[in-house]
Amino acid sequence: MQMADEKLKVLYIAGSGRSGSTIIARLLGEVSGFVNVGEAARFLFDSHLQARNAPCGCGSSILDCDFWKEIAGAIPPGLAEQGARLVRMRRFPSLIRAQHSTISEYRPLSSAIADVYRRVIRQTGCNVIVDSSKNPANALLLALVPEIELHVLHVVRNPHQVIASWTKKKGYLVTHKSRNVIAWWWSYNILSEALRTKARSYRLLRYEDFVRDPHRTLMQVTTEVTGAPVPTPFLNGNVATLNLQHALAGNPDKLKVGQVSIGESRAAGTRKLLVDLLTFPLQLRYRYLLSGIH
Repeated sequence: MQMADEKLKVLYIAGSGRSGSTIIARLLGEVSGFVNVGEAARFLFDSHLQARNAPCGCGSSILDCDFWKEIAGAIPPGLAEQGARLVRMRRFPSLIRAQHSTISEYRPLSSAIADVYRRVIRQTGCNVIVDSSKNPANALLLALVPEIELHVLHVVRNPHQVIASWTKKKGYLVTHKSRNVIAWWWSYNILSEALRTKARSYRLLRYEDFVRDPHRTLMQVTTEVTGAPVPTPFLNGNVATLNLQHALAGNPDKLKVGQVSIGESRAAGTRKLLVDLLTFPLQLRYRYLLSGIH
């Protein structure tokens, strides 16, 4: 149990959507001392995201969820609208320049998210919060909170797979055009790299490497945050046994419980050359073109 004077340890998963953050966050949420809250930093402070009415990982709405209803009810009115206006990618320059002493504009939001995390810690008895909000702007807001010790896990995935996932209907999520997905893949990954200077630790992880050896990945990530490796009895090779978790927002895979296989689909689509041309610099940077992973 965290002591009153200890910092709130937050492991923030950054990167573009559909990069595997949901399954990685769920595995981390099974680790002793870790709790997965899904995209809490975004969902609780973004009225646009809340309007989509995505269920909690337990299947209930946030207002009906025994885990979240009191925590969400304690958030001052109007902060979701304020967050939707202030914590956006276009505000990234002002957020990255901000300091603890010059954040009056963001202070209500930063104070509220710190209070949310404290309530989660008290309610679960865990020491590390896993937040998979992905948006690097939200991570910058967390970096402005003195009580938070921020660790960043930047997850990247081959753009062909990200596009294939976003252009295919998945449960309650809407589809998006390839050109929009490419723009997000570029911007979210480039700006996530800027978090290196704002976090206690930063790790870049290719989803494809995680799939090859989930156990090794979890050992590396948890050791970086806690200082010691943590057992993973719920993991057997590429099969994990997952329990119900109260994860906010995210994709419908968060609702699956029991045995779940960890793998990578092969759905590169028919515009492979065009995607490679449009994403060439970052694919080269993340070693996709040289490794032949598609």
